[in-house]
Amino acid sequence: MKKMKFYSLKWRLIRRLVALQAATLVLIAIAFAFVFWISGMSGIFAPDEHAIDAVSESIAWNADGSMRITNTDDLGYQRDKAADFWFLVRDQQGRMVSEGNVPAQYLAIAASGSDIAEARFNGDEDNPATIAARLQKIKTDHGDLLVIVGRQGSLSAGKLLVVFMAIASGIVLPVILLTGLITLAVTPFVARGIHRGLSEVAQAAQGIDGTTRGYRLPLENVPEEVAPLVIAMNETLQRLDDDHNKQRRFMLAAAHELRTPIAILQNRLETMPPTEATNRLLEDVARLSTLAQQLLDLQRLNQEPVPDCSIDLATVARRQAAELAPLIIAAGYQANFELRSMPERILGDETALERAIANLVQNAIQHGGRSGTITIAVERPAQISVSDEGPGIAPEDRERIFEPFQRANGRSQGIGLGLHLVREIVKIHRGRVWVSDATGGGAAFNMSFEPTVQSA
Repeated sequence: MKKMKFYSLKWRLIRRLVALQAATLVLIAIAFAFVFWISGMSGIFAPDEHAIDAVSESIAWNADGSMRITNTDDLGYQRDKAADFWFLVRDQQGRMVSEGNVPAQYLAIAASGSDIAEARFNGDEDNPATIAARLQKIKTDHGDLLVIVGRQGSLSAGKLLVVFMAIASGIVLPVILLTGLITLAVTPFVARGIHRGLSEVAQAAQGIDGTTRGYRLPLENVPEEVAPLVIAMNETLQRLDDDHNKQRRFMLAAAHELRTPIAILQNRLETMPPTEATNRLLEDVARLSTLAQQLLDLQRLNQEPVPDCSIDLATVARRQAAELAPLIIAAGYQANFELRSMPERILGDETALERAIANLVQNAIQHGGRSGTITIAVERPAQISVSDEGPGIAPEDRERIFEPFQRANGRSQGIGLGLHLVREIVKIHRGRVWVSDATGGGAAFNMSFEPTVQSA
């Protein structure tokens, strides 16, 4: 199955916030420039410092120390950008070079040899035709230069767009980059608080399984937008609990009702003369009785606490071997009990362990090939095994057969609850169950438990 890919909520939030911030800044800049243009204010502001740099970098010196203007890309850019662009440069000897229509008042300022280091002259907002200029002293290898640049009149729409692009590249784009970096740094911390509540819900959901009843996902620390989903999940769990309780009550009632007619049928068969047919019928009735008991055990297993009774595994296994021997022999097998070594005692439910042994014996009867010996063995430290001499179980099936409603092959009788019930019984006793190859061929089902040290 193709693995699903999920999008990151954090990165989607970051991308959208950055896009929104960028769009907002661009719209503000456009609106700002548009208001300036339609109000006639676009021509009253002095050129920026880049114009001073462009003019100063275009100055070259002749052999006699006089100045001349050289064409540079930056100077050409300033000429194209501003309407009626002009400039004037004066050295310490009073020599001047200029370009454009230099207003008289700025010629006077330059001629006076002003000691002003830097100045900016803006026009009158009520008169767009006023003159705006910038003055700055520049230090060079040939001494200080007084540079004055200016322009007059309003910018055209096309030139205003050029100015706007320059402003955007110098101000708007860095601001967008800065706000994007801040968003990138801050959003994970903001999202972490949101994710914390969702992580708690996800972790709680992992604890839900087929045996969990009355469990609900926590609503604390869940964002308001996600709360309806968690509430819907809890309502679903409630409906599942209700349906499970109905099913459990039905299964308990059905299993109880089945036990009576099965017991009557078994008593009648036992009073009949023993023949091959009656032996087969007794075996089939025993399977029905086992099935009814398995249904009861399965419903009760996870509903009632396990008694902490001290259990002698050797005694339990010996008693079960004696009780099941007639059923084993009637099915065509030999019955055998082996006390290989004295096991230690364990804590648990003796009746449940008896049911587990009975289910393993019933399984051996069904799959042992109708010949050979079925052996119930006990050994240290606390292990019981039931083995047969049949065809055995393939390694790839040894885990699967413990799942509910799973059978080793399609011809198997029963509904596949016996081994599942064995695993559940062993699990609540904090043990483990596994399948191995029997010594004389066939399969061996092993149950191992944690021994309990008895105080003196």
